Parts: sequence; C-alpha cells; structure tokens
Amino acid sequence: MAQQSPAPKIKELRLPMSRVKTIMKSSPHVESIGQDGLFLVTKATEMFVHFMAEEAHKQSKKSSSLDYKHLAEVVQTNETLEFLKEIMPRKITVRQFKQMMADKEAAERSSSEESSTDSDSDSQSDSESSSDSSKDEAMDSGSEKDHKENGNSESNKSDSSNESGSDK
Repeated sequence: MAQQSPAPKIKELRLPMSRVKTIMKSSPHVESIGQDGLFLVTKATEMFVHFMAEEAHKQSKKSSSLDYKHLAEVVQTNETLEFLKEIMPRKITVRQFKQMMADKEAAERSSSEESSTDSDSDSQSDSESSSDSSKDEAMDSGSEKDHKENGNSESNKSDSSNESGSDK
C-alpha cells in the first residue's frame, strides 16, 4: 500500500511522455527506454523549462510576456547554462552583424600584417637555408645528369651494337 500506482505519476506531468520518448529514441545511442527513466527525463525537462521561464521572467522586469530575447539573456548571463550559449545567442540586427564582420575582417588583416612581418624575417632565414639546399640540389642534379649521359651513351652503344648485329 506504500507504493503509488503509475497513473497518479503521469498526471503530475505536463509534457507528453510519448513526445519525450520520441526525442530520446532519435539518438542513435539509445536502444530502449524504461518507463521509470522516461518519467524521470520528462519530469527533469519540465523542471528545466520551469527554471528557464522563472529566470527569464525575473530578468524581463516582471513584464507580462516572455520573448526569445529574455530567454537568450538568461542563457548568456547564467554560468550554469553555458552549454546553451551557441544554441540560444542574443538577437542582433543586420547592422550589428555587418559591423561585427567588418571588425573581424579588420582584425584579421592586422594580424596577417603582423604575421607577414614575422614571416619576412623567417623568409630571410629560410632563403639562406634554401640557398644552401639549392646548391646541394644543383650538385645532386649535376651528378644525375652525368649518370644519365653515361647511361644514354651506354644505351646508344648497345643500340648501335644491336643495329650492327642485325645488319649482319
């Protein structure tokens, strides 16, 4: 008699368990969902939504309605909701977006100019080391040419001997 039947538990919920179950099953990592686990996830979801609504209501200065901007402000200011920052960013206007992009491009240009001055000094040391390596490569390629010329002259000799042998 100490146990309650599952029917009163379900009446305590406001979200439909079938929808929560569908969302849970959409994950490839979930194979089966027990009723108790489903109930707990549904209840936790309700509590989370309630918490978000209360916090947004507090930040909206007790206005009669809640908007996206209120919820986004809660997410951006509450450290425990940091995992939602990319999902619920503050709304910005097109003008603000264009200004942000212009600032970003200016920052990239200035950082690339700084890195180009750094790379100039690096390129000087690279050119010195590459001139050393190019000398080595020239020497190697020269010896390769000698080998090729010798190989060609030998193959020419063998070709001429074959020709003379076939003429006989």
